[in-house]
Amino acid sequence: MMRLTLGLVFLCACSATAPGSTEDPDPPAPIPAPEPSATPSLPAGTPDAAAPATCTAARDQLLRPVDKVSQGAVTVLAEEAGVRTLYVDASAGGFQQAAQNPWVYLDLTAGARVDLSDGAAASATSWDLALKRPVLFTNGGSGGPGAGAAAFLEGKGIDAVTPADARGAVLTPEAFFDADCNAKTDPTGAVATSFTGWYDYDQATNAVTPRPGTFVVRGAQGGLFKVQIVSYYAQPDGTPGAAGGRYLLKVAPVGS
Repeated sequence: MMRLTLGLVFLCACSATAPGSTEDPDPPAPIPAPEPSATPSLPAGTPDAAAPATCTAARDQLLRPVDKVSQGAVTVLAEEAGVRTLYVDASAGGFQQAAQNPWVYLDLTAGARVDLSDGAAASATSWDLALKRPVLFTNGGSGGPGAGAAAFLEGKGIDAVTPADARGAVLTPEAFFDADCNAKTDPTGAVATSFTGWYDYDQATNAVTPRPGTFVVRGAQGGLFKVQIVSYYAQPDGTPGAAGGRYLLKVAPVGS
Protein backbone atom coordinates (compact mmCIF):
# COMPACT_ATOMS: atom_id res chain seq x y z
CA MET A 1 0.00 0.00 0.00
CA MET A 2 1.27 3.43 -0.92
CA ARG A 3 0.38 6.56 1.00
CA LEU A 4 -0.45 9.72 -0.88
CA THR A 5 -2.60 12.77 -0.70
CA LEU A 6 -5.43 13.02 -3.18
CA GLY A 7 -6.00 16.65 -4.03
CA LEU A 8 -8.75 18.84 -5.30
CA VAL A 9 -7.36 18.81 -8.83
CA PHE A 10 -9.91 19.24 -11.61
CA LEU A 11 -7.74 18.97 -14.71
CA CYS A 12 -5.95 15.68 -14.06
CA ALA A 13 -6.29 13.21 -16.90
CA CYS A 14 -5.62 10.08 -14.86
CA SER A 15 -7.97 7.16 -15.40
CA ALA A 16 -7.89 5.01 -12.27
CA THR A 17 -11.08 4.80 -10.29
CA ALA A 18 -12.31 3.77 -6.88
CA PRO A 19 -13.60 0.21 -6.67
CA GLY A 20 -16.83 -0.11 -8.61
CA SER A 21 -17.05 3.67 -9.10
CA THR A 22 -18.03 5.01 -12.48
CA GLU A 23 -20.01 8.03 -11.35
CA ASP A 24 -17.39 10.50 -10.12
CA PRO A 25 -13.96 8.97 -9.51
CA ASP A 26 -11.15 11.03 -8.04
CA PRO A 27 -8.23 10.24 -10.37
CA PRO A 28 -5.38 9.13 -8.12
CA ALA A 29 -1.75 9.69 -9.08
CA PRO A 30 1.10 7.61 -7.63
CA ILE A 31 3.13 10.27 -5.85
CA PRO A 32 5.30 10.23 -2.72
CA ALA A 33 3.85 11.16 0.63
CA PRO A 34 4.09 14.89 1.33
CA GLU A 35 6.81 16.20 3.58
CA PRO A 36 5.74 17.03 7.14
CA SER A 37 4.13 20.44 7.30
CA ALA A 38 6.28 23.32 8.41
CA THR A 39 3.18 25.10 9.67
CA PRO A 40 3.59 26.26 13.28
CA SER A 41 1.67 24.19 15.82
CA LEU A 42 0.13 25.05 19.15
CA PRO A 43 -1.01 23.06 22.19
CA ALA A 44 -4.68 22.23 22.12
CA GLY A 45 -5.72 24.82 24.67
CA THR A 46 -3.65 27.68 23.28
CA PRO A 47 -5.34 30.49 21.31
CA ASP A 48 -4.29 30.41 17.68
CA ALA A 49 -1.55 32.96 16.99
CA ALA A 50 -2.07 32.81 13.22
CA ALA A 51 -4.10 35.65 11.76
CA PRO A 52 -6.95 35.00 9.31
CA ALA A 53 -5.87 34.85 5.68
CA THR A 54 -4.69 38.15 4.22
CA CYS A 55 -3.70 36.77 0.80
CA THR A 56 -7.20 37.33 -0.52
CA ALA A 57 -6.55 37.00 -4.25
CA ALA A 58 -4.28 34.00 -3.75
CA ARG A 59 -6.87 32.37 -1.48
CA ASP A 60 -9.58 32.79 -4.10
CA GLN A 61 -7.35 31.28 -6.76
CA LEU A 62 -6.46 28.35 -4.53
CA LEU A 63 -9.90 27.51 -3.08
CA ARG A 64 -12.05 28.58 -6.03
CA PRO A 65 -14.95 29.99 -4.01
CA VAL A 66 -18.42 29.48 -5.46
CA ASP A 67 -21.21 31.98 -4.80
CA LYS A 68 -23.86 29.50 -3.76
CA VAL A 69 -24.72 27.28 -0.80
CA SER A 70 -23.98 23.56 -0.84
CA GLN A 71 -26.94 21.23 -0.92
CA GLY A 72 -24.84 18.26 0.17
CA ALA A 73 -26.67 16.26 2.82
CA VAL A 74 -25.37 16.15 6.39
CA THR A 75 -27.24 13.60 8.46
CA VAL A 76 -26.86 12.27 12.00
CA LEU A 77 -27.18 8.50 11.54
CA ALA A 78 -26.59 7.44 15.13
CA GLU A 79 -25.52 8.70 18.53
CA GLU A 80 -24.07 6.52 21.25
CA ALA A 81 -22.13 7.45 24.37
CA GLY A 82 -21.71 11.00 23.12
CA VAL A 83 -20.32 9.95 19.72
CA ARG A 84 -22.32 10.94 16.65
CA THR A 85 -22.06 9.08 13.37
CA LEU A 86 -22.52 11.51 10.49
CA TYR A 87 -23.07 11.11 6.78
CA VAL A 88 -21.62 14.08 4.89
CA ASP A 89 -22.07 14.45 1.15
CA ALA A 90 -19.05 16.52 0.11
CA SER A 91 -19.03 15.10 -3.42
CA ALA A 92 -19.66 18.60 -4.88
CA GLY A 93 -21.63 17.23 -7.79
CA GLY A 94 -18.97 14.69 -8.73
CA PHE A 95 -15.35 15.03 -9.75
CA GLN A 96 -16.02 16.74 -13.08
CA GLN A 97 -18.40 19.31 -11.53
CA ALA A 98 -16.51 20.02 -8.31
CA ALA A 99 -15.06 23.33 -9.51
CA GLN A 100 -18.59 24.68 -10.02
CA ASN A 101 -19.91 23.59 -6.62
CA PRO A 102 -19.24 24.99 -3.13
CA TRP A 103 -17.66 23.51 -0.03
CA VAL A 104 -19.75 21.88 2.68
CA TYR A 105 -19.42 23.66 6.04
CA LEU A 106 -19.94 21.58 9.15
CA ASP A 107 -20.93 22.64 12.66
CA LEU A 108 -19.34 19.95 14.84
CA THR A 109 -21.37 20.85 17.92
CA ALA A 110 -24.71 20.37 16.18
CA GLY A 111 -23.55 17.77 13.66
CA ALA A 112 -25.19 19.85 10.97
CA ARG A 113 -24.47 21.67 7.75
CA VAL A 114 -24.04 25.44 7.96
CA ASP A 115 -25.70 27.07 4.96
CA LEU A 116 -23.14 29.58 3.75
CA SER A 117 -21.68 30.39 0.37
CA ASP A 118 -17.93 30.09 0.11
CA GLY A 119 -17.57 33.86 0.20
CA ALA A 120 -19.70 34.23 3.32
CA ALA A 121 -17.90 31.35 5.05
CA ALA A 122 -14.57 33.16 4.71
CA SER A 123 -15.69 35.67 7.35
CA ALA A 124 -17.99 33.48 9.49
CA THR A 125 -17.30 31.64 12.75
CA SER A 126 -20.48 29.52 12.67
CA TRP A 127 -18.72 26.53 11.07
CA ASP A 128 -15.83 24.32 12.21
CA LEU A 129 -14.86 22.10 9.29
CA ALA A 130 -15.00 22.57 5.51
CA LEU A 131 -15.10 19.57 3.17
CA LYS A 132 -14.98 19.20 -0.61
CA ARG A 133 -14.06 15.93 -2.28
CA PRO A 134 -10.95 14.63 -0.43
CA VAL A 135 -9.90 18.02 1.02
CA LEU A 136 -10.78 19.16 4.55
CA PHE A 137 -9.75 22.22 6.54
CA THR A 138 -10.60 23.95 9.81
CA ASN A 139 -11.95 27.43 10.50
CA GLY A 140 -8.75 29.10 11.63
CA GLY A 141 -5.62 30.72 10.26
CA SER A 142 -5.89 30.81 6.47
CA GLY A 143 -9.02 28.68 6.66
CA GLY A 144 -11.23 31.28 8.31
CA PRO A 145 -11.59 33.82 11.13
CA GLY A 146 -12.14 31.24 13.88
CA ALA A 147 -9.78 29.49 16.29
CA GLY A 148 -9.66 26.28 14.27
CA ALA A 149 -6.72 23.87 14.13
CA ALA A 150 -6.21 20.10 14.06
CA ALA A 151 -3.85 17.25 14.93
CA PHE A 152 -3.85 13.58 13.97
CA LEU A 153 -3.52 10.89 16.65
CA GLU A 154 -2.34 7.97 14.55
CA GLY A 155 -3.63 4.52 15.36
CA LYS A 156 -6.20 5.64 17.94
CA GLY A 157 -9.88 5.08 17.35
CA ILE A 158 -12.21 7.76 18.58
CA ASP A 159 -13.23 5.77 21.65
CA ALA A 160 -9.59 5.33 22.66
CA VAL A 161 -8.81 9.06 22.60
CA THR A 162 -8.99 10.37 26.16
CA PRO A 163 -9.50 14.00 27.18
CA ALA A 164 -5.85 14.02 28.24
CA ASP A 165 -4.82 12.79 24.79
CA ALA A 166 -6.88 15.49 23.08
CA ARG A 167 -5.83 18.33 25.36
CA GLY A 168 -2.20 17.35 25.04
CA ALA A 169 -2.25 17.21 21.24
CA VAL A 170 -0.23 19.78 19.33
CA LEU A 171 -2.68 21.36 16.92
CA THR A 172 -1.79 22.79 13.51
CA PRO A 173 -3.64 25.92 12.40
CA GLU A 174 -4.29 26.36 8.70
CA ALA A 175 -1.49 28.15 6.84
CA PHE A 176 -2.22 28.03 3.13
CA PHE A 177 0.48 30.55 2.14
CA ASP A 178 3.99 31.66 2.86
CA ALA A 179 4.92 35.25 3.72
CA ASP A 180 4.80 36.17 0.04
CA CYS A 181 1.33 34.70 -0.50
CA ASN A 182 2.68 31.72 -2.40
CA ALA A 183 0.31 28.80 -1.94
CA LYS A 184 1.36 25.72 0.01
CA THR A 185 0.07 22.71 -1.88
CA ASP A 186 0.29 18.96 -1.71
CA PRO A 187 1.93 16.99 -4.57
CA THR A 188 -1.30 16.98 -6.58
CA GLY A 189 -1.60 20.76 -6.49
CA ALA A 190 -4.42 20.92 -3.93
CA VAL A 191 -4.24 23.18 -0.91
CA ALA A 192 -2.16 21.70 1.91
CA THR A 193 -4.18 21.67 5.13
CA SER A 194 -4.04 20.29 8.64
CA PHE A 195 -5.83 17.19 7.25
CA THR A 196 -3.36 16.56 4.41
CA GLY A 197 -2.41 12.87 4.21
CA TRP A 198 -5.54 11.61 5.97
CA TYR A 199 -5.79 8.50 3.78
CA ASP A 200 -3.82 5.75 2.08
CA TYR A 201 -4.23 4.82 -1.56
CA ASP A 202 -3.93 1.23 -2.69
CA GLN A 203 -2.79 1.02 -6.31
CA ALA A 204 -3.90 -2.59 -6.62
CA THR A 205 -7.55 -1.83 -5.84
CA ASN A 206 -7.70 1.93 -6.50
CA ALA A 207 -9.15 2.31 -3.01
CA VAL A 208 -8.86 5.39 -0.83
CA THR A 209 -8.77 4.21 2.78
CA PRO A 210 -8.69 6.46 5.85
CA ARG A 211 -5.53 6.07 7.88
CA PRO A 212 -6.25 4.48 11.26
CA GLY A 213 -6.52 7.22 13.83
CA THR A 214 -8.52 10.21 15.01
CA PHE A 215 -8.18 13.94 14.46
CA VAL A 216 -8.40 16.33 17.37
CA VAL A 217 -10.07 19.46 16.01
CA ARG A 218 -10.32 22.82 17.66
CA GLY A 219 -13.54 24.41 16.48
CA ALA A 220 -14.09 27.99 15.40
CA GLN A 221 -15.23 28.94 18.89
CA GLY A 222 -12.33 27.18 20.62
CA GLY A 223 -14.06 23.95 21.68
CA LEU A 224 -12.28 20.63 21.19
CA PHE A 225 -13.67 17.72 19.20
CA LYS A 226 -12.61 14.24 18.15
CA VAL A 227 -13.21 13.44 14.47
CA GLN A 228 -12.63 10.03 12.93
CA ILE A 229 -12.97 9.55 9.17
CA VAL A 230 -14.52 6.11 8.76
CA SER A 231 -15.18 6.05 5.02
CA TYR A 232 -14.94 8.15 1.87
CA TYR A 233 -17.46 5.97 0.03
CA ALA A 234 -20.59 5.95 2.19
CA GLN A 235 -24.20 5.87 1.15
CA PRO A 236 -26.78 8.12 2.90
CA ASP A 237 -27.75 5.29 5.26
CA GLY A 238 -24.11 4.73 6.23
CA THR A 239 -23.63 1.51 4.29
CA PRO A 240 -20.66 1.18 1.91
CA GLY A 241 -20.97 2.88 -1.45
CA ALA A 242 -18.83 3.27 -4.57
CA ALA A 243 -18.73 6.99 -5.38
CA GLY A 244 -16.21 9.22 -3.63
CA GLY A 245 -16.76 12.33 -1.55
CA ARG A 246 -19.49 10.76 0.62
CA TYR A 247 -18.03 10.65 4.11
CA LEU A 248 -18.93 8.59 7.12
CA LEU A 249 -17.58 10.44 10.16
CA LYS A 250 -17.60 9.87 13.90
CA VAL A 251 -17.62 13.09 15.92
CA ALA A 252 -17.57 13.72 19.66
CA PRO A 253 -16.82 16.69 21.90
CA VAL A 254 -13.82 16.35 24.18
CA GLY A 255 -15.11 16.00 27.71
CA SER A 256 -13.45 16.98 30.94
